[in-house]
Amino acid sequence: MKMKQALTPNLLRLSADKKQLLLLITPVQDEVCVKSLTRLFQKSDHTNLKLNLEGVNEAVQSFTRLETEKERGSELESVAIADRLHAQLVINFDPLLMVAKAVVTSAYGGLPITLEQLKSEMDALDIKQGVIEKTLLLLIDKSKNAKPGSSFQATIAKGTQPTHGTDATFKRLVKTPKERLLKPKKNEDGSVDMRNLGQLITVKPNAKLMQKIPYTEGTDGITVTGDIIAHTSGKDFSFEVGENTKISEQDENLLISTLAGIPKVLNNGMKVDDVLLINNVDVGYGHVEYEGSIIIEGDVCDGMNVKATGDITISGFVESAHLECGGDLIVGKGIIGHKVEEDSDHYSCEINSKGSVSASFSQYSKIEAGTEVTIKRQLLHCKVNCQGDINVMDEAGMKGTILGGSLSTKGGVNAVSIGANAGSKTQIDLVGDYPQLMKSKKQINHTIQSEQNKLQNLIDAQRKIDILPNSEKKQSLDARLMLTKEEVKKHITELKTDLDDNKGDLQSYFEHAKVVTQKEMFNDVFINIGKDKFRSNRSYGPTKVSVRDYKLLAEPYKK
Repeated sequence: MKMKQALTPNLLRLSADKKQLLLLITPVQDEVCVKSLTRLFQKSDHTNLKLNLEGVNEAVQSFTRLETEKERGSELESVAIADRLHAQLVINFDPLLMVAKAVVTSAYGGLPITLEQLKSEMDALDIKQGVIEKTLLLLIDKSKNAKPGSSFQATIAKGTQPTHGTDATFKRLVKTPKERLLKPKKNEDGSVDMRNLGQLITVKPNAKLMQKIPYTEGTDGITVTGDIIAHTSGKDFSFEVGENTKISEQDENLLISTLAGIPKVLNNGMKVDDVLLINNVDVGYGHVEYEGSIIIEGDVCDGMNVKATGDITISGFVESAHLECGGDLIVGKGIIGHKVEEDSDHYSCEINSKGSVSASFSQYSKIEAGTEVTIKRQLLHCKVNCQGDINVMDEAGMKGTILGGSLSTKGGVNAVSIGANAGSKTQIDLVGDYPQLMKSKKQINHTIQSEQNKLQNLIDAQRKIDILPNSEKKQSLDARLMLTKEEVKKHITELKTDLDDNKGDLQSYFEHAKVVTQKEMFNDVFINIGKDKFRSNRSYGPTKVSVRDYKLLAEPYKK
């Protein structure tokens, strides 16, 4: 009987083409299994090749057959258990073709990736933009020295994203009287002098008012395969050259004033109102009516009337006076009045502004504003009606009280505190446009239903006509019905668009109609939002009262 050999690397040899490692199947004295053949491979000089587990399993089966077969052929069998593999290269793109990455699997005893091979593959994939040559060389070097079968990747090309243009913007270079007057100047020691409210005439002739920052065109991008990615150009906007302003002759992007006065902000520009400067409005000076803006460096005294088509700026107090302006009203100190009679709705101080109203405090006054009302410290027992927000708060958000009176606005109300322990009733009405919006919604829905009924009647009529014998009369009726149907369908589509707009307006209303207290809300505060009513019957901390999902909520407010 032929002697059995030991299971040693001597049974291994390379194939004639050097591409495979062969294992001679011959009687051996050791146990043959996948584990023992794997150890045999690991002890050999050919561990740089890739072990073929299928070949190993086949070899185990061959050894088993060799032991069980009674008749053995004279020629011994060899089974390939490992392969020599060249390095593998795969190039991937991101979905937008902006990045190309090479994934390399190093060779198992075969050839590494060459620069020529890499560039040939890139050429085949049309990669020609943003190629990173340094990375290519690093990949080639790593492919030569890496552990057999290890995989690594690197970005070999990057496209260029388009640079989208920016729209022209406008930067204001001067403060408005409202910003100056309501923000007293700080002294060198950090204290604030409430009497020093700054120079009221804020611009002189040739003052720089607004700088235009020109639009940019932008540049196209390009993918790694050379496809152009178009950019979006910025939009250019022209200066809105208001009254008493002009574009500088030295700089086409600079707007300057042509006379001394009060600067007013426009959408993309400014204007300067001609200004009347007054020390005090009292009995000695008389009532004032002026086409333009008025600056009063002192007070407006009891019983006086002041009317201007522009802004009215007052550095002192307004006491039991009547003011009317076509722009903004800015009061540096306070607005002070009283009820004409105890149970009446008439006040000795009445304000009517087409723009905003700003003051340090206000008490027992009637205020109407075309936009917002801003009070820094106290709004006491006033009747306020405005189209924008009512804000009662200083810059630090520490002071700002609403107490008593009635407030009606199409915006929201923000204050540090509302009400007082004494329980003085404070009425806040945020109903705004809600009734009109709901009435409009009901009318639109009713009209849609009516039009849908009309459409169904037309469809029914057309069915009846369809069963009639063909004739000129039938064709004429059919054509008229078709035309009417299209008109009704078009009207229904328009109505549904109106309904969507109405829904958006209602959503916007509820987003803005809210009352917020930064610190506290006391009892006897009455709030109306939409069809819902809220009354505070205790003291609350920071609170927000609003309507969400058609449900009124009074919930803790977090900044």
